[in-house]
Amino acid sequence: MQPTASRWVQPGQDRWLTGPAGRSAAPWRLLCIPHAGGGASAFRPWEAFTGPDVELLVAQLPGRESRFPEPALDRVAPVVDGLATALGRLAPKPTLIFGHSMGAMIGYELAARLVGEASPHAPRTLIVSGRTAPGSSSTLGDLLGLDDAGFADALAARYDGIPAALLADRELMAVFLPTLRADFRMVAEYRPDPAACPRLPCPILALGGADDIHAAPERLTAWQDFTTAGFMREIFPGGHFYLAANPARVVARVLAARGMV
Repeated sequence: MQPTASRWVQPGQDRWLTGPAGRSAAPWRLLCIPHAGGGASAFRPWEAFTGPDVELLVAQLPGRESRFPEPALDRVAPVVDGLATALGRLAPKPTLIFGHSMGAMIGYELAARLVGEASPHAPRTLIVSGRTAPGSSSTLGDLLGLDDAGFADALAARYDGIPAALLADRELMAVFLPTLRADFRMVAEYRPDPAACPRLPCPILALGGADDIHAAPERLTAWQDFTTAGFMREIFPGGHFYLAANPARVVARVLAARGMV
């Protein structure tokens, strides 16, 4: 039987981070960063599988859920700025950073920022999920010029994790399209030179779905070039949103990454 979910709070009243109340004294911190269009609620199921020894924090980006009135950001740098500043207000502790899809891209850039600043919040391990390494080719730019109907249809055709009810409700979809467009622009226009990207001094764990057509398992191996420490890859059954099918197993693997240090 899973424990009852607790109230979620914003540590330090910071809008960028949220997580279950009562875990600030936990010895480890797990920071999760959602996929494009996703909010902190995507990781609420993880609360039941982390336990009191892990402070679960989830990034809440502008333009969604509790921050819906704010304009969504379409560049990586201001997102990293916001998250780095929010972490800086907290007491340091050993930290894992987990990002899925767009969140993996942000997670890598956040880790690089924290390492470059010699921050005590720099991660012990970076876990990237459903995302190819920096410099990989992307076809997302094809979506940016589509009208709203074409954009929504393209999302439905390419991704299996968007609720069918949302895709079918054009009026509701129109409310969320500005945030989705901003997120996809952020991903499409993130084209760093791999040779100029820093290699992190922490291990990287790459996770993916066996049937993910956006981040095929064999392409995840390229992440090993972005660390000077250890690298591991693990593949789960499923597609791009494989982690929704078996959160207990995924969370267990993420937390086991503490042993990579």
